Amino acid sequence: MDHVRTAGDFIAERWAGHADVEPTAVLAVAAAVIVLTSIPRCWRILRQASTIVHEMGHVLAAWLTGRRVSGIKLHSDTSGLTVSTGKPRGPGMLVTLLAGYPAPGLLAVMMTGLATTGYTGASLTLYNVVILLALLLSRNIVGVLSCLISLAATGLIWWMNHEDVVAYVVVALAVFYAWAGMRGTLDVIAVHTRAMGRSGAGHHRALQQAAQSDAGKAAYALAGIKVPAWAWLTFFFLVSLGCVAAVGWLMIH
Repeated sequence: MDHVRTAGDFIAERWAGHADVEPTAVLAVAAAVIVLTSIPRCWRILRQASTIVHEMGHVLAAWLTGRRVSGIKLHSDTSGLTVSTGKPRGPGMLVTLLAGYPAPGLLAVMMTGLATTGYTGASLTLYNVVILLALLLSRNIVGVLSCLISLAATGLIWWMNHEDVVAYVVVALAVFYAWAGMRGTLDVIAVHTRAMGRSGAGHHRALQQAAQSDAGKAAYALAGIKVPAWAWLTFFFLVSLGCVAAVGWLMIH
């Protein structure tokens, strides 16, 4: 029982940790994150972290709608796949398909909300739980390594529990995921835009990519009803934009 109590106290101490970050420091961290992710080579590496959360969005939606999740796979090109079983069409399938692109931004909003109400430690704990679940669900080596790297970095900071460091890391993570959610949405919109263009080199590949995207699959997710992919792309864009705005507003107020 003493061991259980000690472990509980250890987690509770990190959950309750908090430190305020000056507005100027928030802006500096946010600017650094945006500049870093604007560098193509850096973005290709960092984008895998966004893919992890994207897939966990699918996982959570599948669980909530009664689908059975077999696991997730992450690929070296930063794409991912969530495997779940259940009805191939219907509300459950639709919700599962739609949950991926909004997930990074929504995680950013939740982390920011916790941090700005006095729970920066809880915010980092939430993030680590998401990555740990992703690790347990990973079904290929790229996924396992990606989750381990992410968890090693933020897990060490959580373990050491230096409140100022935790606060800055939470700000950086929240800005990153809000921005990554928007970039991911713009990328899938670009895929569909290319697919609508004139025929030519790469057009057939763009058509295939558009059809296999979350929005492309969601268009046919409801039996007997086709909702154009652009309707779902608009949904992704509005949610992602709203998350960016919410994170920014919460951080400066």
